[in-house]
Parts: sequence; structure tokens; C-alpha cells
Amino acid sequence: MNVPGSQPMPGDPFQQWAAQQGWRIARDVPTDVLEQLPGPPFHEYRRKAISLLLAGLHEGMPALVMQLANSYQHSAPSGSYYSPGADRQVSTSTTHTGTSMTSVAVLELPAPVPELLVEQQRDKLDDVLNLFRFNRSRRPFQTSPVATVQIGDPSRSLEAFTYHLSGASPQYVQAVATPERLNWLYASFGTYAGLDVQARPYFRFSGRKVICWTGERLFNPKAVDDLLGWAHFLTSWIPPAAFQDPAAAQADQQHTPLPQLQLPFS
Repeated sequence: MNVPGSQPMPGDPFQQWAAQQGWRIARDVPTDVLEQLPGPPFHEYRRKAISLLLAGLHEGMPALVMQLANSYQHSAPSGSYYSPGADRQVSTSTTHTGTSMTSVAVLELPAPVPELLVEQQRDKLDDVLNLFRFNRSRRPFQTSPVATVQIGDPSRSLEAFTYHLSGASPQYVQAVATPERLNWLYASFGTYAGLDVQARPYFRFSGRKVICWTGERLFNPKAVDDLLGWAHFLTSWIPPAAFQDPAAAQADQQHTPLPQLQLPFS
């Protein structure tokens, strides 16, 4: 996958970064590329776009970085009017649309490990509302967590949230995603992209894939370096026994190796 990129375009820092690293780059990529990448975070919303895609090698491992723009909509009451035909007041509503960003890095391990997912715990009522609004895609509801980890004090901070942990076995999940590690990981993202941004990091181990993402855009090439660096660091949390677990091969069956993905590079 480490194919030298084209000559950098003036003023395009991502093109320059790709050329320097020997990576490939594409913009405004068709979303059917995501059909080759099952599971979260690639299919969280029905309406999405891939504004930036980068592929190459990181620390000797095949790697992929992309920015997703997820579109959603919701309706809110806007008033009412009297309908003579119905002989009653009729409520009206206004549909609002918005976009949330997801920046994600994927690394390919030399051997598979079992499934493990660390994401933000969602409100069940929000999941129901999103189902009716056709916002959520293939995973409209979260499964029951193996464990949860609270980040911050919700009585004191609007930034507080809860990590939702699930995976192949409770022992595996709790051995990897300890409260101490998750609090440390969250604090470490306080300077994401070299900016004063407190991003919320999430990650997933699935077969040979290590996936690290955050709900922020790729502000600059430093954000790419950060996501790749953290994805690589997360591999140090994998216990050696995970590579011998039969659940590892099972998790790997759903994935196509990164070097074999059909990607739209010229």
C-alpha cells in the first residue's frame, strides 16, 4: 500500500503530508468504499460522505485514515394554525439538519485479536428518536455493555460522559479497557491536532484491525499523526493471550485485509 503520492498541490497540507510519507490520497470518495469496512464507526449514520481518504504504511503496518461527514436531521415544533377543513388547530414542525464529523485511523495487525469496542454510551431515548428519523444505520441500538467507565463528574461538567465497553468476553474487555487507561487516554487527547480541543477518543479491536476515532474533523496533518500514533499505542494494551483466543479468528472472518481493499486512488 505504500505507493508514493503525487506531487503536492500548493496550499494543500494533506497532499504535502501524503507525498512526504509516501501515502496515497483521495478526496470526496464514494461511500460504497465503506462496504469493505464492517462495523463501527463506519456505518453509524445512514447519510454520510467521505471527504478525505489516506492510505499507506505506519510503523510497518498497513494503515488507513479517513474523515467521515455524517448527516442527520430532526424535527421540532414550530407553531400551529387553524384548519377549517379539519375544524381544529394543526401543529407544524420544522426539520433541522446537521453534520457530525468522524476522523478514524485503521491499522492492520500481523495476527488477529478478539472483538472489543470502546465507544460513548448513548441515551436510549435518542436511539429511539433516531430510529424514527432514519438517522442511525446498521446499529440503531447499542448492545448491553460488559462494563461502563465514567469520564468526569456529570454534576460539575457538561463535558462528562460515559464509555460503553463491549466485546468477546468480560475478562478480555476489562483487562484492556481499565478505568485508569481510559481516563488517561481521554486526557491525552486534550491537544488533538495541536489545538486546544478536548476530543473524545474511541477505539475498537476486531480481528487484525485496530481502529481509533474521534468525533472531530481532521483539522490538519497533525491530526492524522495523532490518530495513527494513538492507534499504534493501543496495540500495547493487547494482552498476549488475546492472540491465542479462538474468538480472534472468528472476529477476523468479517474483514478484508487493508492491502486488498478496493480504494479509488488514481
